[in-house]
Amino acid sequence: MICNYDNCSCASSEIQDCSKCQNGITILVSILGGIVFAVIVTLLFINNFLAEPGLSAWVALIAALVYLLAAGAAAAVSEKAAKCISCSLASVLIGIFGTVFAGYLSIAATITAGDVFSTVIVALAAFFFAYMIISTLFLIKCIAKAE
Repeated sequence: MICNYDNCSCASSEIQDCSKCQNGITILVSILGGIVFAVIVTLLFINNFLAEPGLSAWVALIAALVYLLAAGAAAAVSEKAAKCISCSLASVLIGIFGTVFAGYLSIAATITAGDVFSTVIVALAAFFFAYMIISTLFLIKCIAKAE
């Protein structure tokens, strides 16, 4: 199966498509990783250890847009990559569009360490960036197993 992971058990189910199980694992791990990363980045931001949050927002925004183009190009080139992308499309798009939205908010807002709104925006940007990276790793694992 192209979407099957080692810890995804479909032997007992009547449906032989593991994409729902794979999406659940991807989303769960991405949410947990995103929360941990967002807490770390927010603590660094509150304590003024994050030197330039605006630059970090630009990097996250550019990475999300490049990833969106790369995923489209990979789907056009390889049929197996297209199947992997279709299996994890929901988690990939949540990560990409969440990163783009939070990146635009953090670039448009004046980010100061004492402001609550700035802290929430930095936490959202960090969460969605980590979510995007983790879903990318699951997608790369799927493509590597398919080839």
